[in-house]
Amino acid sequence: NILGVPAGTALGEAFGWRATFLAVVGIGLISIAAIAWLVPSDVAEPSGGGLVGELRVLGKLQVWLAMLIASLASASLFAVFTYIKPYLTDVSGLSTATVTWVLLLFGAGMTIGNIIGGRLADWKLMPTVIATLLAMALLFAVFTGLGAIASVAVAIVFLWGMLIFIVVPPLQIRVVEAAAEGPNLAATLNQGAFNVGNAGGAWIGGLAISWGVSYANLPLVGAALALLAVAVAVLSQSLDRRAILEPQPAE
Repeated sequence: NILGVPAGTALGEAFGWRATFLAVVGIGLISIAAIAWLVPSDVAEPSGGGLVGELRVLGKLQVWLAMLIASLASASLFAVFTYIKPYLTDVSGLSTATVTWVLLLFGAGMTIGNIIGGRLADWKLMPTVIATLLAMALLFAVFTGLGAIASVAVAIVFLWGMLIFIVVPPLQIRVVEAAAEGPNLAATLNQGAFNVGNAGGAWIGGLAISWGVSYANLPLVGAALALLAVAVAVLSQSLDRRAILEPQPAE
């Protein structure tokens, strides 16, 4: 989280964007070799409902709502963050070299957010998700109005990294709890949902730019996506409450 983004940016600046992708491929190959060497192959399979049980939980609405929240939350960030370099240089007036250090702060925020998110998930799961997404929407609005001030822009980028990773542990727990009978596939798909949001957010941000939205106003697109995620989270929480209030059939 801390080193990857700025290192990739610096590598791309020095040797071209292809060098960054080649570095990712190299790290991936090293990781595969390490897994093959270090992870034991005789680990017992966890008990559960098997493949049928894993697939059955995908029929649960709450599983899909949690993954939709994950996608929208991620999309809200990457609709703006994908274009953060031109934003920081053209709107905030930072140099290209400074942007690399700002991305280092973003990674630090992600690490801190992951720690905070785990603790808050144990306390109040869905309220944490809703409050964090509202805070993200607010930060996008502030970024639109005050992003030209370099110090404000740097602080907001750090807070973005923290907030987006605060929601990761609660949403992962949410999916696992909703798919209790077969959580493995659902948990994996939830991570995929974040990545779908990464790609979808970048596409939405690019589409907005092609329609004439300036870099300065691009955070409003992120705010709209964050508020959509809030709406889905509120719906999910209300369905939980309704299920609790419904009378149980007498035995």
